[in-house]
Amino acid sequence: MHCDDKRILYVLREEIEKCLKLLRDSEFDDQKLLEDFNAAVAEYLECKSSSS
Repeated sequence: MHCDDKRILYVLREEIEKCLKLLRDSEFDDQKLLEDFNAAVAEYLECKSSSS
């Protein structure tokens, strides 16, 4: 895995963790946060599978 790929995955993982914390704080009621979380996870998985 290339260094840039690792950095991208790290940043995406941080975004997922941030979204998850905000979702927990909102008790999973915020639709926009749910969409952002879903998009971040999808992007992370796509990047992880393409860089393997």
